[in-house]
Amino acid sequence: MAGGNIRLLWIMFASYFTFGIVLNVVGVMIPVLIRQYHLSLFAGGLLAFALYIPFGVCSIPAGLAADHLGAKPVVLAGLLMMAVGCAAMMWVNGYLPIIVAAFVIGSGIALLETAGNPLIERLDRRENYHRNLTLTIGFCGIGAFAGPFCLSALQTHGKPWQWLYAGYAVLCGVLMALVALSAFPERGAAAAESLRPREVARLLSHPIAVTYFLAIFFYVGAEVGTASWIVRFFQQIHGLSEIRTGGAALNPLMRFLPALPALTVSLFWGLQGVGRLTSGPGIHRLGARKLLRLYALAASACLLLAMFGSVHVTAFGFAACGFFTSVLFTLLFSGAIHTFMESKGTLSGLLVTASIGGGVIPPLVGLTADHFGIRVAMTVPLLCFLYVLAIAFAGRAEYE
Repeated sequence: MAGGNIRLLWIMFASYFTFGIVLNVVGVMIPVLIRQYHLSLFAGGLLAFALYIPFGVCSIPAGLAADHLGAKPVVLAGLLMMAVGCAAMMWVNGYLPIIVAAFVIGSGIALLETAGNPLIERLDRRENYHRNLTLTIGFCGIGAFAGPFCLSALQTHGKPWQWLYAGYAVLCGVLMALVALSAFPERGAAAAESLRPREVARLLSHPIAVTYFLAIFFYVGAEVGTASWIVRFFQQIHGLSEIRTGGAALNPLMRFLPALPALTVSLFWGLQGVGRLTSGPGIHRLGARKLLRLYALAASACLLLAMFGSVHVTAFGFAACGFFTSVLFTLLFSGAIHTFMESKGTLSGLLVTASIGGGVIPPLVGLTADHFGIRVAMTVPLLCFLYVLAIAFAGRAEYE
């Protein structure tokens, strides 16, 4: 890798860390907002809907823009929208304005990821794409791990949750400056050929593009549909609160740790990040396809364990489920991208659009929980994981 590409790759690591900490704190924010605004579980799940629905609105236009203009302006636009949305979170009052600000944040993340995922392929040799994309999104998991700890620290000091977003806005501003000063690699000659909306229609008629679109839809839905309701699962099934009580009696270290439900959310995302950062040897030894099958099976089994175990088994099951989700998105995504030799920006936009599953499944879980209880509702993400498992065994993407 050239020196400039190495620097840009580290900037992308930091950008994905930032969108991870912004996006995936939703799992601990939903119970806070349900309590603050007296919401139903379905209404609380709309926060995830607002963050993920922009993937369906913005990703294909962002992919077309990346093909036409290059990745840099799209990445900059994404970081700007994230900064604006986070800054707005500090001032809004009421659940509806929060939903609007979340939509702006989600739109920025959709632009960043749509342009960023194919960019990673151009920063190193093509055969290293699976590894580099997994590593990059691993930093997203590290950011997601940090989110609940940041919220816990604010709650410990009696500060409002909105302070989280002040820090997020500053991070986005710093990253905008770094991206603006960076040189991006030249676009491939084939990029201009994919600048037509009819490419979207062509890809939607391709069986591999369709099946992997659905796989990413159900995977992201399963991931967010699980993590968003871990705290509520502990509340309803095991009677635990997400807020630590009796903090004064605890030692200084324990006082800053979240309570078990929020800590489990943090571990879900943190172990996902660890899994991504350490997946390189597994991909090298077993191959991408075998690792995808193994981890999809293990994630489904761990979710089942969490649904029916004791309190500590539940915590272990949810956390382990996070670890085994670590390579699912990246291997589904990179396998599809690797299969097509052109229109990569448009295909990336289509696949990132599939992340809209993260907006559809959590409210569906909440609606099911409102009527049948949270344990029954967790079968919704379980069924989504089973679809991913089916694609892991039957999918026809090219990995080697």
